[in-house]
Amino acid sequence: MSRRRRLTVSAFGLVLAATVGIFAQGGRGFSRPEPLDANDHTGWTSIFDGATLKGWNVNPAVWTVENGAITAASTAERMIGSSYAIWDGGEVADFEWKLEVKLDGDIHSGIAYRSWTDPNRAATLGPAAQPPPAPPRAGGPAAGAGRGRGAPPQVPVDPRWTLYGPGMDNDADRRNTGNVEDRGTARRFVSWRGSAVRAEAGKLPRVVGSLGDPAALMELIKAGDWNQFHIIARGNHLTHIINGQVMAVLIDEDQTFFTPKGLIGWSIEAGATGRVSVRNIWLKKL
Repeated sequence: MSRRRRLTVSAFGLVLAATVGIFAQGGRGFSRPEPLDANDHTGWTSIFDGATLKGWNVNPAVWTVENGAITAASTAERMIGSSYAIWDGGEVADFEWKLEVKLDGDIHSGIAYRSWTDPNRAATLGPAAQPPPAPPRAGGPAAGAGRGRGAPPQVPVDPRWTLYGPGMDNDADRRNTGNVEDRGTARRFVSWRGSAVRAEAGKLPRVVGSLGDPAALMELIKAGDWNQFHIIARGNHLTHIINGQVMAVLIDEDQTFFTPKGLIGWSIEAGATGRVSVRNIWLKKL
């Protein structure tokens, strides 16, 4: 072998060894992606200071800050009508949103995004109006059954703090937690936990793929404890993640209902007792 050829082969070997070394050290190529560090907030903005309600539009008779969390409680002696804590930063289009949520008792809640207020509709329905009830669950009682929804709350619903539109369902019993819902619209529940769903105009939403068994996924949601929610909304793709597990995906191609931007917040719902607490709230606009 000539000296030039030996040098060429040797140089190729060095390049190959260096390339293999990069792959072995976790570079691109054949390496598996690393898990997302939930505590890495590079590029994110904290939208809760941990001590006050600054930056939040809330009913002061409902929401307070306790132990580093925005919280609301409904008791048998002082029932709360459905009320939202709404971020005061305006409408958000494409985003990622991370927050930690804890539900106590049998309280029901929800995480709203790309949503809106509708004072005229609320006024027409009356000051104690509630969003439309969920359809009956297959094989189970109607949503809200046994939760005392007929009793008027001591703190009534106020249209200034009522949101309509898309969001993530979140209930203490975990049965619907993770679902993509569309509150106050005709389609209501759109994508159920464990499914990737496509919604098209003039058709019922259809499952295009499975994300896992809904009951098994429910067991990854901690009852009566803190859960980390991560919502990604990019264009018409909505992804709900809880504790690092994808729970539901919606590809929303139905322009009758699709909203490209709107308000964000979360609720305490009427008709049950317990507490909603939210902390460590981070937003990244895309």
